[in-house]
Amino acid sequence: MSTRWTLAASTAVAALAVAGCASSPPEYEPAPGTLVAGTAQITVNGNDLGITDTVQCDPAGTLTMMRTRDPDDPDAPGISAIIASEDELVVRGVGINDLGGFTGSYNRGLGGEATVSMTGRTYDISGTADGFDTDNPSFRTTGNFQIKIAC
Repeated sequence: MSTRWTLAASTAVAALAVAGCASSPPEYEPAPGTLVAGTAQITVNGNDLGITDTVQCDPAGTLTMMRTRDPDDPDAPGISAIIASEDELVVRGVGINDLGGFTGSYNRGLGGEATVSMTGRTYDISGTADGFDTDNPSFRTTGNFQIKIAC
């Protein structure tokens, strides 16, 4: 009788193991306020442009350079940002190229304002940039932006 019980128990354990392997893992949910590493969510002038996975982050000492556009194509739509992390996080510069109908930049000390905070590995950069509407480049305007980017 014990051999029959052992055989039945072994079969049940094997069936559970196969069932456990057959189920797919749960979908990853980032913590509130964070994004999956290598992604960015960009909003320009109130237009949510969705999430992109063309993120590149390059640390250099106390600076982190980030971009969502092809570095070999200077005319490609996207953003670039430089964040300093000395005593606190500081936005040094943001460039926006043809996103949400706006092209412009923020450079620390040259007007406009920008702030940055960090949750996990996600930077949250927001502020204003001087530039122009892509459809009407003859007239200067100010745009606002919010960039969440996870390195």
